[in-house]
Amino acid sequence: MKNICLLFLAALGTSLFLSSCSQAPDAEKDPNADAAYKRSHRTEGYREAQRSNVNY
Repeated sequence: MKNICLLFLAALGTSLFLSSCSQAPDAEKDPNADAAYKRSHRTEGYREAQRSNVNY
């Protein structure tokens, strides 16, 4: 049971590491993919500031 837990944690760590190292697509080859990549990697604070229904 302990080995299964360790294997699962190792797999999870590897997948997180590999997903965080993804490269942005080339904007000249595919502008839509580049825009989607940039939207998905914005910080939450930036998204909140860009909303039109922000209360003052």
